[in-house]
Amino acid sequence: MQQIQIKIFPNGEIEAETKGMKGKTCLKYIAEVERMANAVTQDSKFTKEYLETQEQEVIQTEQEVNA
Repeated sequence: MQQIQIKIFPNGEIEAETKGMKGKTCLKYIAEVERMANAVTQDSKFTKEYLETQEQEVIQTEQEVNA
């Protein structure tokens, strides 16, 4: 399941984290959060999911089926 967790702090700072998104897909959603909040990313950290791709997910599923 793909999700975006957004936290808004009392000082107006916004923190967004994507979950369940492989590869660069998350960047599209973060850009949309920026647009809606009229904000610009100041700092970012990539999760291990960012380094994965949809292709890796398919290969893993195929391996599970063939096991």
